[in-house]
Amino acid sequence: MANKNARKEGKGEQKFAAAASVHSERLAFTGRIAATIAHEIRNPLTNVLIAAQQLHEFSKAGTPLAKYIDMIRRNAEKANNLIIELLNCARPPKLNLKPYNAHEILDSVLSSTDIRLQKIEVIKEYTSKSPILNIDKEQIERAFSNLVINAIEAMSKSGGKLTIATENDQDFFTVKIQDTGKGIPEEDIIQIFDPFFSSKPSGTGLGLATCYGIIASHSGTIEVESKPKKGSSFTIFLSIN
Repeated sequence: MANKNARKEGKGEQKFAAAASVHSERLAFTGRIAATIAHEIRNPLTNVLIAAQQLHEFSKAGTPLAKYIDMIRRNAEKANNLIIELLNCARPPKLNLKPYNAHEILDSVLSSTDIRLQKIEVIKEYTSKSPILNIDKEQIERAFSNLVINAIEAMSKSGGKLTIATENDQDFFTVKIQDTGKGIPEEDIIQIFDPFFSSKPSGTGLGLATCYGIIASHSGTIEVESKPKKGSSFTIFLSIN
């Protein structure tokens, strides 16, 4: 029994090490681009925002000038938020690790997401005992939220089923987020965690890359299975120890 547990622990460590290595390779290029963007674009963009704010103070509400100034502000803020998202994706997050109940975090994510209006049935298949994990609550909520929102967006307007299932063994706490949406083409699965890759017309391609980084920073892994027109399943493995 001791040998079996040792082999299992060894495989888990190898899995985490391999995931960390792949994650570093995927984000190395993003990190170099992020540094360039932060230096070359963010500073002049800040000046644009300051100038727009000053012009807004001198413009009369409801005038065409005020309308255009507001447009400048909104788009400059959007570009600035994109840069922040890129930097967060490229840099490993600084974790504030504390003990939390994983099921409570999942419930919080589900309650804060507008699911009912999407005509989506939520099915919770939680393990009877939720472990207390040493995690960064804000970061893990962000990862779970991104995956839940992606699942909702993958389902048609006529609705679907969103299943959240958890399992708990000696070493790992597993969360599976499954949808009945359009699925992911086989040729795209290998790229979905890469920065800048997105199948959405208006997507930045940073959401899943950020999720990957958050999970990896917690010494965890994330896997995906998908079939076109049948849905996708994202499985997160978090270390209990």
